[in-house]
Amino acid sequence: MLTLTEEQYIFLKEYSDLLYTIDEAFDYIVKSFSDLSKTEGHRLLGDIFQALPQVAAANEQLSQLFQDNQQLQNAMKDISIVADQAELLLECFEGLPVRQEIISQKLYPAFAQWHTSIQQELNPYIQS
Repeated sequence: MLTLTEEQYIFLKEYSDLLYTIDEAFDYIVKSFSDLSKTEGHRLLGDIFQALPQVAAANEQLSQLFQDNQQLQNAMKDISIVADQAELLLECFEGLPVRQEIISQKLYPAFAQWHTSIQQELNPYIQS
């Protein structure tokens, strides 16, 4: 297993925290579809779309750091599934119900699955 510097450990921890924050935002957004008291869903979706390029940039750094970890490399490539679903949402102009369905049935599940696979690979490095 790769021995991390303090800087690398902090990077991995912040990356992991960002992924959990995105996951929580998606959860809130999906709940906001049926709970009208949750009014920040639209703003959070914008925040997620701003965070995704940061995730992509961090993935490049992770790819270099863990170039010998094939499982992590494979897990990182699966971000393309999330990107495809995000693009589908951006191209969807058919109205709110269709957009809600894409988020709750495609985009969020794709992100959650990808996040789980990445987290399984990162946990040995960031959990004490």
